[in-house]
Amino acid sequence: MTYIGVNELKQSKKMWETLAREKELILTKDGKPGALILEISPEGVEATVAAVRRALFSESVSAARARAAGVSPAEIERQVTAVRSGSRA
Repeated sequence: MTYIGVNELKQSKKMWETLAREKELILTKDGKPGALILEISPEGVEATVAAVRRALFSESVSAARARAAGVSPAEIERQVTAVRSGSRA
């Protein structure tokens, strides 16, 4: 995985060459990852965006399940009821 800084985007020819070689780049700001740049084909834009969205959703669901591990069904029901009624649990 190749990391590039925001300032390297100004060197677009180099960035495009690296992207062609690596197929994906991690864009950083102040040394911290912030975005993923993927090589895509013009014909595959919609399919690629849909696949990335599915992957991000799946990751979110997995994280939520991990946070909920060990929570009793009664506690889940209490939280759901509280949210539906607009009160804080």
